[in-house]
Amino acid sequence: MFRLVYGAPTKLKYITQTIAKISDESVVEVAGDRVRIWVMSPDKTSLAVLDMPSMSFEEFSVDEEGKFIVKTDELNKVVRRATRNDEVVILFNVEEQALEVELRDRKTGLSRRFLVPIVAGGAQELREIRLEPTVRFTMLTDDFKALIQDVKVVGDILELRASPEAVVARAQGEDKEYEWVMRPGEALLDLEVDEDATSSYSRQSLEVATKPVGAAESVRIGYASDYPMKIEFTFPNGEKMDLYIAPSL
Repeated sequence: MFRLVYGAPTKLKYITQTIAKISDESVVEVAGDRVRIWVMSPDKTSLAVLDMPSMSFEEFSVDEEGKFIVKTDELNKVVRRATRNDEVVILFNVEEQALEVELRDRKTGLSRRFLVPIVAGGAQELREIRLEPTVRFTMLTDDFKALIQDVKVVGDILELRASPEAVVARAQGEDKEYEWVMRPGEALLDLEVDEDATSSYSRQSLEVATKPVGAAESVRIGYASDYPMKIEFTFPNGEKMDLYIAPSL
């Protein structure tokens, strides 16, 4: 059905950790030129869409396109066993009706094989998500991670207030307050504001977005007042992950 060879196990760990944090099941679509993974949290407040074009793989061979549901938590456990010397070989095991993952050491040739369960039943139809944020800005991933960690010290809700001059991040807790005024050149790499916007998001949901930061240099964020937040990660070799976080109303 297909055979994929991925040569960056460390980056793959960041990716699988992220999707496993959202839900223990995900929809995987293998097409002729890419792999797409969709995963939604059980409470439907978080959604991740991962796009991996064929050029991001060392080998990409697809005889038959397919779409199925995979146990994301089990896939993450397997990928975590990979070392930096491994290449990850993924194929569809027809006899077992499971995802076969091989961790193969480039130096020694040592090979370890795992079977990851596929959930019986058809995968749900995948649809594009179209949002129209009025505020868009880019941050270094280290600064984004620091923001979420700062909020964790104070409370459970991050409030963002944006104007053409700055984005103000605020959080409140019992007898505690936090504020970070972020401007272009000061935490923000760029800032586009069509109109002022204020919205709040769960810190717990946003913590999921700190998982991919080790594999990407920057993060692109878009939102509008009381509107879902879109967080975009672009990785080397063309992989892209979009995270959607529902507002806390």
